[in-house]
Amino acid sequence: MLSFRKIRYSSRSYSTCILLSILIISTLIAIYFYREDLIPQTSVPVTPQENQLVSPASTIIKKPTQTDSSVLELKSFPNVIHQNTFEKYSSDEHLHSLLQQYSNSFKQVIITIIGGDSYSLFGWDWHERMYEISNQTTTCHCFIVAMDEIAVILALKQNIPVYYSTFTFEQQLQWINSLEARQHSLYRVGHAKFNTAAKIVQMGYSVVLSEMDVFWRANPLDHLKQPMEAYDLQISDHFGSHPRVNIGIFFVRSTNASIEFFSYVADFWIRYGKGGYLSDQRALDALLKNYDRLDKTYLKAVKPIPPLNWTTHVFHNHFSHLMTDGSAFVLFDRAEQLGIRSKKYYGDSNSKYFTVTISDTKMDISNRNLLMRALLILQFTHLKNRTLIVPAFSSDLKSVSLRSQLDEKKFLIYWTDKQIRLPIFRLHNKTLSIPITTIPFSSNKTYDDINGILDLTYESIPLNLPAPSPQFEVFVRDSLLWCSPPVNDGKGWCTHHPRDFGVTMEILFACRGDPYPPCANKTEKNEQFLYRPYE
Repeated sequence: MLSFRKIRYSSRSYSTCILLSILIISTLIAIYFYREDLIPQTSVPVTPQENQLVSPASTIIKKPTQTDSSVLELKSFPNVIHQNTFEKYSSDEHLHSLLQQYSNSFKQVIITIIGGDSYSLFGWDWHERMYEISNQTTTCHCFIVAMDEIAVILALKQNIPVYYSTFTFEQQLQWINSLEARQHSLYRVGHAKFNTAAKIVQMGYSVVLSEMDVFWRANPLDHLKQPMEAYDLQISDHFGSHPRVNIGIFFVRSTNASIEFFSYVADFWIRYGKGGYLSDQRALDALLKNYDRLDKTYLKAVKPIPPLNWTTHVFHNHFSHLMTDGSAFVLFDRAEQLGIRSKKYYGDSNSKYFTVTISDTKMDISNRNLLMRALLILQFTHLKNRTLIVPAFSSDLKSVSLRSQLDEKKFLIYWTDKQIRLPIFRLHNKTLSIPITTIPFSSNKTYDDINGILDLTYESIPLNLPAPSPQFEVFVRDSLLWCSPPVNDGKGWCTHHPRDFGVTMEILFACRGDPYPPCANKTEKNEQFLYRPYE
């Protein structure tokens, strides 16, 4: 019995050895063939040309084949990153090239700050106004500073020179959660102002920063306080309404003192501006040792400040500072009524527009969409040289406005304020003299011989026009959002999205009972953010 067990055990051991040998041999064979697959079929890797890597949007990485090794993808990927649009427009090299291209002979330039999908829609109008007051006939000494990605995209879409003020990778590492990473608009505004100004003076250029709600009647560079060399900073005030400086307009001359001071201010804002939800105006006022210099918020955070020769200056009152609650549409609606938008916006008797007169507020949404689709297609096909004036869908715009029926913001994001006029455009003093010609539409005519407003009859508009592209149909569908019946009996705003971040800025100021605007009638009880990490 014992002998039989030994024989059976010996047989099992022999079988186990055979199985292990087979497993090892199979593994070696598999490794051999796997290595064969990893060896490139060509000894010379294919290197992409630089001009083939224009941008991430236009760069296509091929699927590897026998002649395209994995080396191709690995080598081209860093170049793709290097050509990233946002990285390019936020680089110091790009900022320096803008300064070289757009500064005047005294190395001076004008900038404004824009961000979000509201103010960015009107960037073209600011640039046009700066061009109108420029002493040059070919360019304006100005460019836009974008504080977020959508502002960059819309500026490029409108052919406006733009610099992207963003945060370095090291700065972003300090953000501790997803809420902070989104960055509140107020913090971005302060960073764009202080950091961009610091970089510009470091590069040896002087800069006028003028906010979007400032409408100039003359070139601010021609109305600096003299002698200009006596001051490092010239900044506007509030004409006696309260003692703080007005950060909406200032001129920084490139000097050793201004370089040191604004580098300090930019660093201060990075360190303290985020957690405390500070006001950029109050922070600069305190650092200039003005009204807010004794505020406990800044006394606990401020270290010895570099000296600076500064003065208040109103640029001979050649501007209107409208100061809204943060809504771009309220701001530019008011500016439009005052007649202080760009000349190109208002046009003249030789400008070309087209529209359709629709006074029926009860027209159903489907027919409105069909009509708007047809008009937009005509603007991109038969009537390319004309600006579209959107139908009012009302017999009295003062009683029932278009904005109470159509989401204007959503609409203009797709079709731009530069190429579209809202129906209220026809009621301004500057546009009342534009001639109007009522005529049926005909696809056989170009209408190039007719200036002014071409008022096409509704019955003549072909509603079954083919769209220029499938994507065009998507844009039409996504851009037309209606409110029916009109909001607030025709007096409200038709919206399908949260209010813009800019609207909330005013309530985030660190007021604590401050008697001066924008903090009047505020106390700590209704201040939303009380925690400050340095207190």
